[in-house]
Formats: sequence, C-alpha cells, structure tokens
Amino acid sequence: MAGARRRLVHLAWLAQQTAAAERQILAAAEARLGEVQSDLVRLAPRALLDPVAGDRYRDLTLEKGQLAVVIARAKSILDPQPPIIGG
Repeated sequence: MAGARRRLVHLAWLAQQTAAAERQILAAAEARLGEVQSDLVRLAPRALLDPVAGDRYRDLTLEKGQLAVVIARAKSILDPQPPIIGG
C-alpha cells in the first residue's frame, strides 16, 4: 500500500512539473509571437521589393505558424477539452 501511495505522489509531482514546463513554454511562445508579429509589420512594406526583406518575411511567417502550433499544444495540455462523441 505504501508503494502505491509513493507512486501516486510521484506521479502527482511529475504532473505538476509538466504543467509548470508547459506554462513556461506557452509564455515564451506567446512572447516570441509578439516579436514576430512586430517584425512582420515592420518588414511588410519592403518584403515585395527587397529580396533579403522578402526572405526574412517568409521565414518569420513560417515561424509564426510553428509558434501557433506550439501555443495550441501547450494550451491543450494545460486545459484539455473532453472529446466530442457522436458529433
């Protein structure tokens, strides 16, 4: 019985550590998304005429998509929704 309790306590601790890590990931991704958005706005006027600015704009657009995935995953882990059945 004590072994099972110890295991449950350990699993609860791991769950707390995982949630803390996901919160840090979410905060960092949201902060970076703000930076990417600002850079995209700044580069937009030059992106069509300047090849270097256009390449940077494309790279930032890809990063924005990757950040959206990271943010969505972190949010789903922190606040899981029940599955829709028969929908």
